[in-house]
Amino acid sequence: MSAKGSWYGDRCYFGMHYDMHVRTDDTDIGARLTVDDIAANLKAMKCDWVQTDCKGHPGVTGWKSTVPAATVNAHIHNDMMTVWRAATKRLKLPLHCHYSGIIDHAAAEKFPAWKVVPNPSQKKPPEMHRLCPRSPYLDELLIPQMKELIDRYDVDGFWVDGDLWGVDPCYCSACRRVFTEETGIIEPPVELSDANWPLWMKFHRASFDAYVKKYCDAVHAHRPGVRVCSNWLQTFGDPGEPTAPTDWISGDNTPVFGLDSSRCEARFISTREKPWDIMLWNFYCSGGFEHLDTSPWTAKPAEMLMQEAAVSLAFGGHVQIYESPQYIRDGRLVPWRSKRIGEAASFIKARRAVCSGTETIPQIAVLHSEHHYRSLPSNNLHWGYDADAVRGAVFSILESSYGVDVLDEWALFPHLADFPVVVIPEQYNMSNAMVNALKQYAVAGGRLLVAGAKCLDRFGAEFFGVKSEGITDVKEKVNGEPKSLYPFKNSHFCVSSALGVTPVFSKELHRVIPAGADAHSYFWTTPIPDDDRAPFAAATVYRVGKGYAAYIPFDVFKDFKTNRYIMERAFIGEVIASMRPDLSIRVKAPAAIDVVLRKKGTASIVHFINRASGIPNQPNNGVIDEIPGVGPMTITAALPRRPKKVELSLEKGTLSWKYTPGKKGRGVLSITLPRVHIHAAVLID
Repeated sequence: MSAKGSWYGDRCYFGMHYDMHVRTDDTDIGARLTVDDIAANLKAMKCDWVQTDCKGHPGVTGWKSTVPAATVNAHIHNDMMTVWRAATKRLKLPLHCHYSGIIDHAAAEKFPAWKVVPNPSQKKPPEMHRLCPRSPYLDELLIPQMKELIDRYDVDGFWVDGDLWGVDPCYCSACRRVFTEETGIIEPPVELSDANWPLWMKFHRASFDAYVKKYCDAVHAHRPGVRVCSNWLQTFGDPGEPTAPTDWISGDNTPVFGLDSSRCEARFISTREKPWDIMLWNFYCSGGFEHLDTSPWTAKPAEMLMQEAAVSLAFGGHVQIYESPQYIRDGRLVPWRSKRIGEAASFIKARRAVCSGTETIPQIAVLHSEHHYRSLPSNNLHWGYDADAVRGAVFSILESSYGVDVLDEWALFPHLADFPVVVIPEQYNMSNAMVNALKQYAVAGGRLLVAGAKCLDRFGAEFFGVKSEGITDVKEKVNGEPKSLYPFKNSHFCVSSALGVTPVFSKELHRVIPAGADAHSYFWTTPIPDDDRAPFAAATVYRVGKGYAAYIPFDVFKDFKTNRYIMERAFIGEVIASMRPDLSIRVKAPAAIDVVLRKKGTASIVHFINRASGIPNQPNNGVIDEIPGVGPMTITAALPRRPKKVELSLEKGTLSWKYTPGKKGRGVLSITLPRVHIHAAVLID
């Protein structure tokens, strides 16, 4: 297997994923399941590859595993794996297995010594039974079952669920012993505030990596060509060099509000140098998992699936759709739902020629530092880390019609000079090497925007052309009254933009006074301009060598992720514009439109993804339906010659364009696109 993964090529562009997490109390497994029925549904879905239920989080199989440690459902009427394999063979489709890894309730009940020993200070243990990566589980159940599935059913791959996100710290004797051997620390920490906690989590990450490598190597050795993926490994929630020898990257999106999740995931996963997809849920519930009694699962509208899929496709990824018809416990699929998935599949496949095999056109890079991320307190390898500042940076910058990529330090270092603008969203624990590289980047002509009260000290006040008056805790009070800058009784302060003055929130603020830098804005105590203006700048821009360094001294991006205030978005966009970035392509579009800039061969591709919804805002409901067209969009591109071709792709419509020659090959192409429904692209060649 190549270090960069392995896939089937573009012939496998859209996948269908089915799992039902078989339980011991299921009594009708396969009772009404036939090869003809499954084949008909898969054909209606128009999928190129299939993943089916094998072993879910309950740890129970709907097929008759002979591995001694296995737990097999006692009421199998028809072997589900046999039916699915026969149906996929008939349709000439690869078949993967959905296999739950670290989370296995049955194995945990049978073999208590395999279980994670929870933190002794934890008042409530995890609800899901999680297994220690260092336990015999890998050698006695997981790997033997994978080999059994390959040999008996000729399966083509494994999508391992409940893996990275299932890893909690384990206090078993094996983990404690090895941790002490490797670090010299006698007692592992039990509190997230302990100075050794990041080291404790790093140890568990190494244990997990060794566990994944072992099952990948075992599968590849047993039958070369069988592909393996670990759910959410090497994704936005797992920054850093992708070293585990998986064949492709995938994660199942959140069932509701998945569009926002994909906006960050696609921009990050596309930098991993591996084949990848994002799995979309075909169903949702308004109230979330905790309200299933009152908000049961229902199927998504087709246009909602299309809208979510467009984000992955625009970045060159593939798409899977996860189907698991609720309340049907015999393994059947629902024909009308399969047909609806087929509608989304047609939308997806129609984009293959334009979207596949593209590269980014670098414009704005948002840093998602693995060093900062892993320094934050969390008791899980995937969930729990606070990346809201990165998300807020992505969302706010996209709403100003810029092209955005999300890169960790591993990905950014070799491409730093390629990006006209780099944004550091409140990541004060990035590596020293990254800080030094960013300084050199700005001096060489780059535009660097750094935000966050604690980030100033990493670069030095003189680098930003400001004088530091120290950090103030916004909530800090003296004798019951707000301290220093804040004469009002709440913890908010105001910043200004061309749209007006808006209150914002940050837990702390670095009080800076311009000392050579230009103040883009100051802090205000009320929304009235010039009323009680503080002496401290809300944003500064400073000429550094050939480039610019801008500084926002509070947690503006984390605040935007929380509140999405329009005037705050305008404030951020104006700070970026004030650095006068040299952009080869500039776009102006409504805030509901995400811009994605890609290239393929000699063609530049400007994608427009419409995030709008046709139904009224409902705080308890993330469904998207009856998507209204949005526009207009304008593109201005610097071109040395008149393009041979300017055309609209992926949607029907009209566009107008004009090329104005300039001196010394500095011509300008101007394009106007009146409307986008869901996902359109303008090709310039």
